[in-house]
Amino acid sequence: MIFICLVVIFSQYWLYKTELPSFRYTDHMKALNLEISLKPFYGLDRAATAELCLHIIEDWKLLIRHAEELSFLLWASDGSEILEYDGQLDSPMEWARYIGNANPHPDFNLPGDPERKSLHTSRNLYRPGAELLTYRRLAEIVECLREAIASTGLKPRIGLAFDPGGEFAPSEFKFKRHREICLAHTMGSASFVCCYGVLDGDKRAYAGFPEGIPSGTSLGTFLGRQFQCLAQDIGLDYIWFSNGFGFGMETWMSEGPLFDGEHFYPEQAPATRDRILGFWRDFRRECPELGIETRGTNLGTGTDLASDATPLRELYAGGFDFAPPPNSPWASINSDFGIEIAGYLSRIVEGPAGKPIPFRFYIHDPWWLNSPWLDRYERQPHDIYMPMATARIDDQGRAHAPDTLNLLTLDDSYGEMPEAVPAESTPHLQRAWRERADAAGPIVWLYPFDELHDAMFEEPRRPERLFHNDWFVREIINAGVPVNTVISTRAFNALDGDTRSAIAGRILLSPAPYNDEADRRLIDWIEAGGDAIVYGPLTDAPRLREKLRLSTASPLHGEMQISLDAPLPELDNLGQPGEECLRYEHRPLMSAGALKEIAADDADLGMSAHQGDQSRALAASYTSAAGGRLKWLRAPLPMTLAKGGHLPYPDEPGTVFAFAKAVRRLLAEFGWQIGFGGESFTQSNSTLLVNRHVTQRNSLLTVHRHDNGWFFSGCTPDETVGLSLRTPWGAPLLLGKETQLHDGSSTYRQPRGWRNECRVFVDQPEGWLKHIEHLPGQIGVARRMFVHGLKDATVRFFPPAGCGPVSLWMNPLHPYITGEDEPLHRIDSPSGLILETKRKVTGTLLISIAKP
Repeated sequence: MIFICLVVIFSQYWLYKTELPSFRYTDHMKALNLEISLKPFYGLDRAATAELCLHIIEDWKLLIRHAEELSFLLWASDGSEILEYDGQLDSPMEWARYIGNANPHPDFNLPGDPERKSLHTSRNLYRPGAELLTYRRLAEIVECLREAIASTGLKPRIGLAFDPGGEFAPSEFKFKRHREICLAHTMGSASFVCCYGVLDGDKRAYAGFPEGIPSGTSLGTFLGRQFQCLAQDIGLDYIWFSNGFGFGMETWMSEGPLFDGEHFYPEQAPATRDRILGFWRDFRRECPELGIETRGTNLGTGTDLASDATPLRELYAGGFDFAPPPNSPWASINSDFGIEIAGYLSRIVEGPAGKPIPFRFYIHDPWWLNSPWLDRYERQPHDIYMPMATARIDDQGRAHAPDTLNLLTLDDSYGEMPEAVPAESTPHLQRAWRERADAAGPIVWLYPFDELHDAMFEEPRRPERLFHNDWFVREIINAGVPVNTVISTRAFNALDGDTRSAIAGRILLSPAPYNDEADRRLIDWIEAGGDAIVYGPLTDAPRLREKLRLSTASPLHGEMQISLDAPLPELDNLGQPGEECLRYEHRPLMSAGALKEIAADDADLGMSAHQGDQSRALAASYTSAAGGRLKWLRAPLPMTLAKGGHLPYPDEPGTVFAFAKAVRRLLAEFGWQIGFGGESFTQSNSTLLVNRHVTQRNSLLTVHRHDNGWFFSGCTPDETVGLSLRTPWGAPLLLGKETQLHDGSSTYRQPRGWRNECRVFVDQPEGWLKHIEHLPGQIGVARRMFVHGLKDATVRFFPPAGCGPVSLWMNPLHPYITGEDEPLHRIDSPSGLILETKRKVTGTLLISIAKP
């Protein structure tokens, strides 16, 4: 009994006191940032606080082992603890001790909440008797967290969040004494602080302003000096600008000071840009060395420029020393992966030199009574695997994937930290990190980062183009197009003959050119044999218009009828669009202006819009002598933005033509067939497919490259909707899955959130196939896989980079020690090394990969 007790005591000592191994893993992350509120620490003495900090380290140790740096971000209050700090550690401090909206505004109402009982219009203490804290207690928590980080052998780093809104803690400073800085109306009138607000005079003593605040003091100056004082007194290393703070005024919404939902006001862009930059300069003047990390806005770079004049280019180049913002939480809030991924790509496409690319995952919410991993995500990893499939290509052709991880937050709204959350989410986070993209995916978004800024800050200003630039890509991602790689036009221009191989064989997805240089660049790509899908108006692209045999005419908008010059390939078991679908309303505000393009008689036209006796081109094609294929889509957006609404919303599915889905149909002409069909079942020895209803949501998909393999990840909002895939190399066989081939495409029924590796592609029109991992089972073998059900098939295999010899044996016998090697072609393709069978094969195939 004594022995057992000693073992238990020793094991507990090891649990909390032993340092993690000094070595670091090869699939490392530059930093792991653990976010937490103060709720778990309430009522604890120092010893219990220190023990809790070590317990947190233990919960997340499997991720910590991979980190070069470990930090904690404290959601202590809403940032008002910084604004209010008077330099006295024993002063009381309001903190985030509530569930719901800590500062409900009387004019913020929800239609379904007439009695204002919802969390958005009321606040509730998270536990009875939760009282104010002191700054000294905050300093004690910071000290204990530092000690816990030090126990891992990593350098401690602690941050504090500043939020512009009033969600998290009651704020006298923001909403009573200094409401003049609340310029945004996000959750009611004057409900969000704007970074370029200016303070009225205040005679109260503050740590940085002991004689009071002089009238006309900028918020940047005040916040920077206050944070510098608080950080020195309690031991902080960085500040987190939350919920778009620092990037404009209405950073949650599509509207802003330059866009009221109906009209753009681009003439205000230069002055608004200068106000934002002024905030950052003022803050850095007062707080020059401490770190800054940012949440960023909910939207994309183009939208932020058009609505708020957010000068991301100037902020990145301004020496303010911060990394690009991470992915937004839209996927967890409303399953809008389109806006999450498009916005993320538009921000990481460029960045300050040497700064990491952060990824943020939402596991708990300490304010709004939800824990996304347990409820919104249903314990499914789609919002890990899909945004973690992203990558940017730099001007040397190198792929850069996310390399820092933020976890929001470790605790839930009651301050609890269920052990199931780290236990269940960690394996998926580890796998996503291990399989990050190391090369461009099949579609590369050519993002005009510089041109978008020029189009807003120089004449002529074209805000409607900027708006359309991002929202169309949001729509096609939501329609199932795997856009998860991005390159800026600057980086693209810098690629030469050698480095351009990084995007060889890929399909460029590009907005229509904004200037003559961009027009020439795309033509050069096509004439050299490259493929591209170009979307948007061709007003500034005379060369592209000439190649497509298009010209311009007077503008048209309003109700349009659509004619198809060739039948569109049917990918979704919906049948050809009915007459009610061959129409839409062209709204210039959402569609980058009115329709102007008209086609010559010899144009390769794919689609036209008609109004009375007038017509305008909607889609056209061109093929160069070198085989480069150009597909142009005018890409109207049948969407509406309600005044005061956060996001534009599409017109009712089935009532207008689905332009976003037309991009998948264009992809089929490049060999990429991605379809979403209905339920299948067998009757009288034949397989029947039930048509999917147009209102059923399709799956969302990313396809990225790692170690010469292909990794398919997705979210399936409706699990009765199937997935069918075909690529230029044949039908992809997802590892660990069975598939029924139909017309050369593999078909799958996937769960809500999923990822599958794929290295095997087959050319075989029909049949049942099974592709599974097998044990190595032989000295010198690193990995084995089986493919069952082949019938007169050509098999193509993408071996891991740097692996040993690969052998393919047909119909081998157990214990699989020897077999007859299948003759293979070695193909060095732009997409990597392919091993292809020289003859048609039938039966079971065993693939063996030797150790290098």
